[in-house]
Amino acid sequence: MSIKLLFGGDVMLGRLVKNVMQVKNIDYPLENIAHLFQQADYSIVNLECAITNSETQWHGAPKAFYFGAIPAAASALKNFGVDLVSLANNHILDFDYLGLEQTIDYLDEEKILHCGAGKNIDEAKQPAIFQVDNMQFAMVAYCDHQSDFAAEKNKPGLNFIDFSNPETAIKQLEDDFITLIQSDINWPILSFHWGPNMVLKPSRNVVAIAHAAIDIGYKAVFGHSAHVFHGVEIYNDCPIIYSAGDLIDDYYVDGYYKNDHGLMFECLIEKEKIKSMTMHPVFIELCRTKEANQEQFEFIAKRFSEQCKAMGTEVKIGHDHKLFIEKKF
Repeated sequence: MSIKLLFGGDVMLGRLVKNVMQVKNIDYPLENIAHLFQQADYSIVNLECAITNSETQWHGAPKAFYFGAIPAAASALKNFGVDLVSLANNHILDFDYLGLEQTIDYLDEEKILHCGAGKNIDEAKQPAIFQVDNMQFAMVAYCDHQSDFAAEKNKPGLNFIDFSNPETAIKQLEDDFITLIQSDINWPILSFHWGPNMVLKPSRNVVAIAHAAIDIGYKAVFGHSAHVFHGVEIYNDCPIIYSAGDLIDDYYVDGYYKNDHGLMFECLIEKEKIKSMTMHPVFIELCRTKEANQEQFEFIAKRFSEQCKAMGTEVKIGHDHKLFIEKKF
């Protein structure tokens, strides 16, 4: 029995995307790629905004951007086929504690699992546990910025991790993993919102942390935050998606980084191991994501192949606008 697990990058449904959802319809931003979600057995993304009707912005230091989606956005995520979201990112508290509370409530109403943020640190650390066929999966999520969003014993927020001291960060991962494996999990997943924006490869520190996570016992690392995709590394037979890039947003498009070109990452799992990976190239245009056309596909394929090659991963280019990693895991 094989299982298809699909990872998408940052989903930002605020600002102009929010306006489009109100003027067009709530499904407009991602309806052209909904079939990719629905063909998978389970789909996971990073939710890069609050889902809220609150207009009260973060009470702390002013921010450049505040991302808030309409309450109906939770229904849209369900319609697309999203099953699980990471909330550990630097926009989940943009509309303060009420925004986080409402986000969780709206996701719960749609039965969309979530992890990485909560009403206190214990809840923020709590894994999202799900089952596909006879396999038990779990995902925990961390964010390395912004520290004032960090959850505490009696304070809502995200599951913060400080990478400035790698040894301390790895010890945090090890301690949390001990709790996780007590739940009889076959396939633990680690979600990281990490690193700087607009870089085309992970830093040495990020690579070291990712390797340490696999050595601890995680079966996959799902990274995001850079706004552009990075290469995939296969480390000890486990996939590391250093950056999944953006899946939907209204951001300025940089002519060099081309952050409107993206990928979705599908992992085929058999007997608790990755058998292969299929990457689906996508393109963001005017607050709507679609499958990449030939020109966009060629750009994505070239960049991704080069990034993967630098990590020792061979990418095969299909004739159906898909990319494949079929190394024997």
